[in-house]
Amino acid sequence: MRSAADTNNRTSIKVALLQAMIFNKSNLPLIASYLLVALLFAASVHNGFFWDTIQLGSLHANYYYTTNFRDILLPDPIDSGHIPAFGMYLALIWKIFGRSIVISHLAMLPFVFGIIWQLQKLVKRFINKEYYGLALLLILIDPTLLSQIILISPDVALVFFFLAALNSILDNRKVPLVVAIAFLFLTSMRGMMVSLCLLIIDIFRNIKFEGSLRAFLLKLLKRGLLYLPAFFIFLSFSYYHIRLKGWIGFHDDSPWAEFFSRVGFTGFLRNIGILGWRLLDFGRIGIWIVFIILITKFRAKVLDSKDTRLLIIFFLIFSVLLPANMIWAKNLLGHRYLIPIYLLFSLLCANILFNNQMHHLLRKTLISLWIIMLATGNLWVYPDKIAQGWDSTLAHLPYYKIRSQAIQYLNEQDVNFQNVQSFFPNTATIDAIDLNNDQRFFTDFNNCCEYVIYSNVFNINDDDYEKVKTDYILVKEFKRGSLHMDICRRKIPDQF
Repeated sequence: MRSAADTNNRTSIKVALLQAMIFNKSNLPLIASYLLVALLFAASVHNGFFWDTIQLGSLHANYYYTTNFRDILLPDPIDSGHIPAFGMYLALIWKIFGRSIVISHLAMLPFVFGIIWQLQKLVKRFINKEYYGLALLLILIDPTLLSQIILISPDVALVFFFLAALNSILDNRKVPLVVAIAFLFLTSMRGMMVSLCLLIIDIFRNIKFEGSLRAFLLKLLKRGLLYLPAFFIFLSFSYYHIRLKGWIGFHDDSPWAEFFSRVGFTGFLRNIGILGWRLLDFGRIGIWIVFIILITKFRAKVLDSKDTRLLIIFFLIFSVLLPANMIWAKNLLGHRYLIPIYLLFSLLCANILFNNQMHHLLRKTLISLWIIMLATGNLWVYPDKIAQGWDSTLAHLPYYKIRSQAIQYLNEQDVNFQNVQSFFPNTATIDAIDLNNDQRFFTDFNNCCEYVIYSNVFNINDDDYEKVKTDYILVKEFKRGSLHMDICRRKIPDQF
């Protein structure tokens, strides 16, 4: 029989091992990463659809849910041109577990924690074991990534499959790569561009440029076969779509056709500037400052590391190719479109920060700068006349509460919603946003109704902004933090 002393010793050893595991330098930030995402997710689980997720999530899913998946293709007014697999996925989840906002958020959990899991695998590969947990936390706190994680967004799935595919390339695991690329094609057209970037990385990483040209081309062909199933899915859907509808991508009457209008040389240069702004926005300028300091300090030594050189190549491939199908158009440079670039640059910077010898005070200073800049980046709110990517920053979180308060106020005042104007994304039916079977909606602003609801979240054009400020008076304001939502009433003639 074991003595009491033996039992106590074993218990003490187990407790000591558990404490060592928890308080290990790497594990504490790792635990913090999971807790941060879990807390944000829990705090947002009752928030409705927001921004483009109303279209790409709610409207698509509602169509399949109400029609019992009768048709693959969506009606033109909500057809985004790409394969609507995300909407089908949500509708299927609703059929099984019920149609509600909470269920919709829970449907994102596999992708949310899948992102952390895949990021963890990627970071372990390029960061010293002692610091990989901290590096993971630094990469994870990107405002755009965190903001998307708490939304019911197809971009959460896209990021997961991007990371899964990249890890599969680095491990040279062919079956997981085929699956991940196929799902990238199913997620969106942007997923296809991400796949193209990954194909080039795959060729660079796994095909040796040696031997005869014929041998090299044969290797290239064999590797390309891994991407063939995804390409076959795209071709099949495109053929079916264009045969039934006569168009693919977008059509002249689609609500977002203007976004795809081509820009001239001046517009191209302007888009280059916007791209640069996106890379620095919401505190990411802090990572660039850290990067510049590290490059200045280590200079040529940075390129001595094979891993660092590899990450530089990955970053350059994505930075050049991914925006290539965006900068030619009027309005395709959304923050969330660039998440793979943000993640690769953060990983590159973390690789240099933690894999080079430096004074601990300098490292702590750079880490602090990184964290402070990204955390406070969520507080960046521009003046009303400057548009910003509200779905790409946690600054949008108060929106749900003030919108709910505004709707409650209108109900209490018995205001007919047909006499209330508003702006994107507040013009969809209340049901499409909150899944509460309330089919009322606000009219798109046309300066004709008695009331207008305006918020700085709406990114309205200057002309409409001036009309709201000139032709209407404030009746009720709801404000939380830097966000506000105003209910305004048209001025009577003698008030002009």
